[in-house]
Amino acid sequence: MQQENNHIRSERRTLGDIPVNVHWILTKDRAEIAVSHIMPANHRKGLPPVILLHGTYSRRNFWISPKGVGLGSYLANQGFDVWIPELRGHGLSPKGKDFSSITAEQQIRFDIPAIQNFIRDRTQIPVTWICHSFGGVYALASLSCNWLDQRSIRGMITFGSQISKGEGFLKIPPLAWLCQVILRLLGHFPAPKFGMGPEIEAADTMIEVIEWKKFRGKWRNSEGTSYWDGLKQIQIPVCCFAAAAADKNDPPSGCEILYNHIGSKQKTYTLLGKKNGFLQDYDHIGMIVSKESQSEIWPLIAKLVKTI
Repeated sequence: MQQENNHIRSERRTLGDIPVNVHWILTKDRAEIAVSHIMPANHRKGLPPVILLHGTYSRRNFWISPKGVGLGSYLANQGFDVWIPELRGHGLSPKGKDFSSITAEQQIRFDIPAIQNFIRDRTQIPVTWICHSFGGVYALASLSCNWLDQRSIRGMITFGSQISKGEGFLKIPPLAWLCQVILRLLGHFPAPKFGMGPEIEAADTMIEVIEWKKFRGKWRNSEGTSYWDGLKQIQIPVCCFAAAAADKNDPPSGCEILYNHIGSKQKTYTLLGKKNGFLQDYDHIGMIVSKESQSEIWPLIAKLVKTI
């Protein structure tokens, strides 16, 4: 694979006692995004590089806290080469003067392929993606349109990723329209004020998502191509997990619909709940960030990355 030479600069930082190299790279449309690299404690030959992709209203802290705790550091301690990108306008990726006009498609079309290409060029090994919430929606959409090269992917694991269910108020046309008007006035969605996450989300990103989820909305790109249709061409192994606990925004039914559209013959769908032998009925955040997830979900993820 040809080197893209999109690397801008690097900086060494620490999270707790864990050293982290932060790299800033440029996408093809000239957006600057940050990718944090946690070197494995004892790298085990044959283990694939792992990319941890956050969801909406989130950033790298979802995977590794300022104190160095999280799935990211756990996997590094297991010998994995861990990379944590932050999509444009999130975390260490600068928001810039045009923040409000960032779209979901820009992140799908440009950010995700740039991240994979950078890491693939650095490691020369097919990567495994682990995605939470809309991170999984974006990654699958990028695969659907062939913007993300599945030939460079060993496998993908998603948690609570769906696009068709939840947020029923968006199915009421006046409410969907009102939400879009408010977003245009504010220039962003203030998720922290509603306790939904640490990051504000760009207005145009949220408006685009409303267009996907509203009454008679269609999940498609700016060229009119259906993301649903492209999911059939995905052939990499995919493991989809859903939260068993009540989740109004990303219910299991939506996760299962997305799973059913994926064309891969190597795919699994798992509901994280007591009926399936788990310690609890996990919720949307707790399936990754909770004491219970540390004891049974994190080891499960490490095992899956080794085997898929």
